[in-house]
Amino acid sequence: MTTFRFFVPLIFATTYLGIFFLRVFHYGFIYARPKAIIGECIPTLLISTFLILACIIVEKPILKRFEKVIRKGKKDNKSLTKEDIATAMDSYKKFDIAIAAGDAIGFLLGAGSTAILEAVKGIAPFEPIIFLIIELQSVGVGFLCYTLNVFLVKKIVMTQKLREAGIEVSNNLSRNLSIAVGTCVYISLMNMITTPIHIIKHPGNNDFTLFLIRGATGAILTGAVCYVIYSLLIKKIQRTERETSVKLLKETETLAHATRESAETSQNQSTAVKEIVATMEDSTELVGNISEKIKHVTSLAEKSREAVMQGREALKNNLDELVGIKNTNNLTIEGIKELNKKITGIWDIVSIINVVADQTKIIAFNAELEASSSGEAGKNFHIVATEIRRLSGNIIDSIKEIKDKITEIQKASDALILDSEKGTKQIASGVESAQSLESGFESIMDSSNSTADSSHEILKYVGQFTNSSEQIFITLKQIADGIESLSDSNANISTSSENVRQIASRL
Repeated sequence: MTTFRFFVPLIFATTYLGIFFLRVFHYGFIYARPKAIIGECIPTLLISTFLILACIIVEKPILKRFEKVIRKGKKDNKSLTKEDIATAMDSYKKFDIAIAAGDAIGFLLGAGSTAILEAVKGIAPFEPIIFLIIELQSVGVGFLCYTLNVFLVKKIVMTQKLREAGIEVSNNLSRNLSIAVGTCVYISLMNMITTPIHIIKHPGNNDFTLFLIRGATGAILTGAVCYVIYSLLIKKIQRTERETSVKLLKETETLAHATRESAETSQNQSTAVKEIVATMEDSTELVGNISEKIKHVTSLAEKSREAVMQGREALKNNLDELVGIKNTNNLTIEGIKELNKKITGIWDIVSIINVVADQTKIIAFNAELEASSSGEAGKNFHIVATEIRRLSGNIIDSIKEIKDKITEIQKASDALILDSEKGTKQIASGVESAQSLESGFESIMDSSNSTADSSHEILKYVGQFTNSSEQIFITLKQIADGIESLSDSNANISTSSENVRQIASRL
């Protein structure tokens, strides 16, 4: 049922019951016209009906906006925006404004118009004191109807709907009960005043009996109204308190269980944090040792980088020398080859000389024969021819030796060329090895640089880690102290929760 559908019959019922209650005292006791209580109620009811309808017209858009937010919140309270909550709370606050205005005007004009109507009809003169008493009594009944409407609609129905939609709102039901009780006392006093008015103004023989009858009737009617109002409020409050106490008992049991578990968890966490603190102390010491080792490694990496740089320079010098040797050896081979070519040319010249010597020897032999046949005249020529032939033989022998030496020189030159070429290959191989070694040294150099740089970086990070570890260590100590305090607080909360649970179980 929507709030509006609950509100409409409630305001009609409370207003008409309040009017009937007042008419009993006004027409039954003040003017002593009991038949007018029902018989002449049409004008009052019409005035009240128009005022009720006006109140309903005002309340309808307020409650419509309220219900729209409630429906949205029941589907998904997380979908409610701040504007939705503000709209619902605004409707909640504005509800009783129209009720207060309607009840005040309705009872002042409707029920309080009795004295004016009686004077207009000529039944009784208009008396200000009587009018004031009637108005004061009407205001009290109107305020009681207002309290009942606000209590049932706003404090019960609307509050429950707000909570179902996930919107928390304070609800002081005891204050409404106190207001209702005070209003009932006020109405009881006003009723006691209205009872003897007609008897005082029109004394007779049966005044005491009439006073007792009217007083008893008024007391019974007032008591019935007060009892209905009071019991209705009390029942609603008791039911709300029972629901609240059940929820409170359930929540306190949950809270007690949760606090016990939280206490156990806190104790475990405290133990774990203490172990972590101890581990962090060991870790801090270990990090210090690691830092010292890394400093040593960094120093060695720097020395290694310097040694590699020196080795690299030496290797570069050796490589340059090998390249120089290789070039010199190539020049030597070229020179030997050129010398070999020149020796070959000498061999050709020697061969020509050998041919000339052979021919000279033959010519000398022929000349010697011719000189022998010439007798004494050719004797000197014979000696010359003989010397020439002997010289040619010596030349031929010398050329033979020269050929042998040239042959040996050529062989030695060829062997030297072969050896030089082998040396060249070995030198080239050495150059390649040196170049490979240089590349290796480059890699070693890069690795040394990377190692040294990485060592510096690691040393830097270890320093940062040491500082962070110290901060973590301090923080963990604070957390450990906080967890111990939390554990003590949880123990106190657990005790308090148990006490609250016992109190809630008594409600």
